[in-house]
This record gives sequence, structure tokens and C-alpha cells, in this order.
Amino acid sequence: MKNTILILLIMVVAFSCKTNTKNKTTEDTTTPEIHQGYSETADQYEVDGKIISNVDITAKLWNPRGKSKEEVDKRAEYVAQFFDKGRTDQDRETDKEIRTRYPSAIVINSLMPSGIGIQGVKEDKFAEAVNKNRDAGISLMSTSVWAFEGVNDESFQITIDKTDAASKTLDLVKISSTNEIRQAKKNGKMAIMYNSQGADYVIEDLDKVDWSKDNGIMVMNFTYNNDNALAGGGQSEKNLGVSDLGADFIKRANAQGIVIDCSHSSDQTAIDMSKLSTKPVIASHSNAKGLYGHGRNLSDEAIKAIASTDGVICSVGVGLFLNSDGTATMEDIAEHVQYVGELVGRRHTGFASDYSHMYADFLKAFIPVVDKYPPEKGFGAPTQNAGGGDIWGVARVLEEKYKWNEEDIKGFLGENLMRVYKANWK
Repeated sequence: MKNTILILLIMVVAFSCKTNTKNKTTEDTTTPEIHQGYSETADQYEVDGKIISNVDITAKLWNPRGKSKEEVDKRAEYVAQFFDKGRTDQDRETDKEIRTRYPSAIVINSLMPSGIGIQGVKEDKFAEAVNKNRDAGISLMSTSVWAFEGVNDESFQITIDKTDAASKTLDLVKISSTNEIRQAKKNGKMAIMYNSQGADYVIEDLDKVDWSKDNGIMVMNFTYNNDNALAGGGQSEKNLGVSDLGADFIKRANAQGIVIDCSHSSDQTAIDMSKLSTKPVIASHSNAKGLYGHGRNLSDEAIKAIASTDGVICSVGVGLFLNSDGTATMEDIAEHVQYVGELVGRRHTGFASDYSHMYADFLKAFIPVVDKYPPEKGFGAPTQNAGGGDIWGVARVLEEKYKWNEEDIKGFLGENLMRVYKANWK
């Protein structure tokens, strides 16, 4: 009897241990709970299918709200290491052959955010950007000198003055006509012009549109991501169009010979501006929403509207806007160019790098600016970025994979934009 009781006790203890072990194992492998909707207290939360972490700086998406500068800087350094992973110098060697076949082509980088005093850019980084683009055979670089209030380290005018001075030192030709671009090319020099990625600064005084042209700003957008008094922003859920004031802005820009741009603006803004402008318009650095549904990309309807003005949509080498993986291979970019070409015609395609030559510093400054770069919209994720010279790699893929001919390639490289510029700058 005693032996029977002892055996039963042993069996009960053994079963209990096995059950506890099993439960412990289950607890260790359980996926952490994901809070539905925004939360500052949950370890991670989900908004519109995107999972954002509040605690893990190595997560794909990370919430910077309420974080210390040290935490933001660590996140920035982590994300920045992925920036140049799309291509190696060895990969770029394969572009040399196609460059030799287009020695006289006008090659345009439609947007390069590196004016001095923009996002902390100093003279040395501006020179680095210029030299990389020049060495890559770029004929014209469109450089941002304004985007939104607070982006300039000192003032808007100082940014322009310092960029003017550095451009002269670097032997660039600041242009105001397509003839000057072609002449600079013949003289073996790279041309430069300025753009503004937003126009909040003209809202109280449209005379500043005239001031912009006088200072070499040849392309202007309405707004940087958010809605403003001129038009709807691309990151807004409202999809607002061009306001009455925005329509007056378009008339003023058309009269001054400034190209109207809708990258960072809403789809409806792109559609409205295309109806209101008397000159061809552009999207200076936007991809196709039909391939990847990001707020910075354009719908088919918006792309068709821009093309209806004889305008150009410049596909951009930012991985965040190319696909969900954040890669920026030549095939990734060429796919968006091809999509636009098939939708509205190859004469409406172009290229922009939107490449920051001091990306880690940019992230440290702007990851916390969540009204412009909300993680819930995918901003601040580890992504790749193509450079200005990668336009040749994209062109090579367009030739080899999509069978673009010489005329198509010359258009993509720069002649399509030259057509738009000439129509506006008469």
C-alpha cells in the first residue's frame, strides 16, 4: 500500500514538472503583444498595417516621440548604415559602357537636397555632392535651397548666398535658360539651378515668387508633405487640392517662368495644378503609387494629369518610395520608370536621386520631426538610396530589360526635362 501511494506521488510530481516546463516554453516563444492603434506605452503598436516599436531602435519602424537625443542619435546611426548598400563601386563599373555611347547627352539630376545650410550641409559636403555628380557625367544638378520653415540653418537668403559663392568656387554655371545648360555642357562644365521643395514662404506675400526667380529658383513646389494654404500635402489623409491662393501662386509662377512641381504634394494637387497651369509641370522626385502605395508616390490619375501638360514625372532613387523592402537597385528604379513610360509615354520620364550626402546627420535632426516624417507613414526606416550617377545604371536596365531605344534613353537622361524647362523659361 505504501509503495502504491509513493508511486502515485512520484507520477503527480513528474506530470506537474512536465506541465510547468511546457508552459514556460510557451511563454518564452510567445510573440509580444501588438497594440492596435497608436500607443506611447506599449512596446509596439500597429497603424495601417505598419508595426512601430517604442523600445527597439533596430526595429524596421521606431517611434521617436518622447525619446532622448541619445536614443535618436543611436537610431540614426543604425539606419544610416543601410543607405549606400544598394550598389558598390564595382557595380558602377558596369555603367561605363553606356556612358561612352551617350557622350553628348544632357543628363539631369532633377533633385539633389544639398544647398549649403539645408539640413546642416556645409561647404565640404556640398563640394562632395557636386564632385560626385560631376564625375558621374551629370550636366545639370537641381539643388534644394528651401523645403519648410526651420530647415535652413541660418536664413533662406544666407543659404542662397553661400551656395552661390561655393558654386563659383567649384566652377559651376548657375543657369536660367536651356541654352545656358547646353553651352555649359559644350564647355565641359556642370550647370546648377535651385529649387524649393515647398512654398510656405510665399503665402503671406506672392511677390516672393518674383524674388525666388531673381535668386535663381527655377522650380517650386507647393508644400512639403503637409497641407498648407496653397495646396494639399502628400502625407495628409484629406487629399486636398489647390486652393484659390494656390491658383494665384500658379499664375504668378507661370508668369515668372518658374516650373511648377508637385512632389510632396497630394494627388489632387497634381491633378489641379495640371489643369490650372498654362505651362508643362513636373513631379521632380516621385514614384508610381500603382507599383507601391506610399503617400509620397503618385496615383495613375495624377501621373496622367502631369503628362497631359507635356510634363515629366521623375522617378526617384529613394528606397522608402520604391518598395516595401526599402531597396534601391537599378532594377527597382527602372521598374517605376517603365511603369510611367507604359502608362503615359516614355517622353514623360526622368530621374532624381534625392540623395543626402550627410544622411546620418540628416536623420539625427529630422527623425524627431514627426509632422513631416511620421514613422506611421514608413519614415525613418532602414532604406537604401541611389546616387545621381546611378541614372546610368537605370538607363542600362531600361535598354537591356525593357528595350528602350536611343531616343527614349536621351529623353529619360535629360531631354524630356529640357523640353519642359524650355516651355517654362521662354
